[in-house]
Amino acid sequence: RGMTYSATTTTTAVVIVAITVAVTAFAVDSVDALAPIQSYRVDAVTRWRRAARDGARLKTVDDDDAYTRWFTQRLDHFAPWDARTWQQRYFVNAAFVDALVTTVPEVFVCVGGEGPALTSRAVIDGDVHCAIAVSLAKKRRAYVVALEHRFYGASQPTGDLSTDSLKFLSSAQALEDLAAFTRGELQRAFGVQDDTKIVVFGGSYPGMIAGWFRVKYPHIAYAAVASSAPVRAELDMRGYYDVVGDALREQDIGGSDACYDSVQEAFSFISQALTTSNGRRELELKFNVCPLKNEEKPLDAFGGRDAFAMTIQTLFPAQSNDPSCTLNDDTCMNIAKACSTMEAMDGALDGVALLATMVFGDECLDIDGAESMRALKSETPDPTGEGERQWTWQTCTEFAFFQTCEKESKCPFKLDPPANALESYEWLCRELFDVNVDQIAESVNRTNTRYGADAPGGTRIIYPSGSVDPWIANSVTRSRWLEPAFVVRGASHHAWTHPPKSSDTPAVVDARATIESTITTWLDRGPNARAIAR
Repeated sequence: RGMTYSATTTTTAVVIVAITVAVTAFAVDSVDALAPIQSYRVDAVTRWRRAARDGARLKTVDDDDAYTRWFTQRLDHFAPWDARTWQQRYFVNAAFVDALVTTVPEVFVCVGGEGPALTSRAVIDGDVHCAIAVSLAKKRRAYVVALEHRFYGASQPTGDLSTDSLKFLSSAQALEDLAAFTRGELQRAFGVQDDTKIVVFGGSYPGMIAGWFRVKYPHIAYAAVASSAPVRAELDMRGYYDVVGDALREQDIGGSDACYDSVQEAFSFISQALTTSNGRRELELKFNVCPLKNEEKPLDAFGGRDAFAMTIQTLFPAQSNDPSCTLNDDTCMNIAKACSTMEAMDGALDGVALLATMVFGDECLDIDGAESMRALKSETPDPTGEGERQWTWQTCTEFAFFQTCEKESKCPFKLDPPANALESYEWLCRELFDVNVDQIAESVNRTNTRYGADAPGGTRIIYPSGSVDPWIANSVTRSRWLEPAFVVRGASHHAWTHPPKSSDTPAVVDARATIESTITTWLDRGPNARAIAR
């Protein structure tokens, strides 16, 4: 996960707890055990950062029933004899539709996914995934709707997160949900026809769903925008930290070879210090590590070594890199700021310690892995939460995406032994869901066979990726006929899908324009093309 700051003590505490869950929840039960990190979930941290900086604006958005609706969805689309149903939440904004036009307008669908629950912002300003959909809806006088993903947010099919219930959580079921929604609810409630042009939008995992929906249901989805979509499942995802290493060297975003070398040197010091009792005590003091309730030394405790190392990794946020973050802005962190801090210090470890102080302030570094594992094992859904247990289920049963930092890779965070070895992810899947490594590997193969990995074979799908986003390693980056892919220079994880702001880089601005232009060109072709007054 990426790192964030907050303007208030309360928000800071929430952010630190959330980051701690992400980096410590994957610990195993020995001092030298290895704990993985699910960096995929950076979208939530990006939201918190924006909330801290633009809190007044966000509070003006009213999440009431004016935009919120529910409809009846099947529990299991692949068992026709199973008649069980549940209520799925969606949001709709019809304010842009021209009431004088008698034909059914186009429909832009924002796809929900993992992470914080959807709110009405998804159809008002687009939130972090669908600002382009909202922008196009305004220009083309279209409906914009957002469908929440099953088992995330308030859309809870069974009311619990037991393994028996989570068997109904998969991308395949989510695609069927989307098909039933577009061909059922949208037709019933809004008069959408079979030939209505529907475009689906998403970023990250929702981007995967958007692209796959167009591939699997071309008769329903006219086009799709799959931003920063890692469509190739992979067991051992070494490419993630290779891209992070490249980002630390990328001069366009404030990185340098010296920065990469300094970070690598700091982790070499950390690796050595973690091997001795005295070294661990020094690290606990230097980085203000929180004491444990049972008075055990935190770096000697359950998963502490690895949780500590991976918390420090989050100080270098390639996935959530925000170019608008300036050196004197204490509400954010980016590669440029991290690297300038590292290069200004005489010692590499002192540079990392200073970064930790800049990020956490007076708060101590919480690395209580045992508490985080208890949270991951909870079977009670939180309708406003992150969905950590649910997403971990999907990684164990569909995608893996296990981000490793191996000795021979370009990963700058190497420890000996590694802090995020493949075995630790495999342990987590066994511990939580009784899923073994052979089953994980088979699931990855099945996912890539079902969807085509990074050669999905669709048409009218756009695949934009950020050059410093580690998920580009598993995304579509080569254009094919009617399946354009392009790389946004210096951009992080689907940065262009966020609402525009004055500090956006020219590359991000151009990416939005390219996407809008391409979708507009596609929509204005074919038998259902409409003349739109702009």
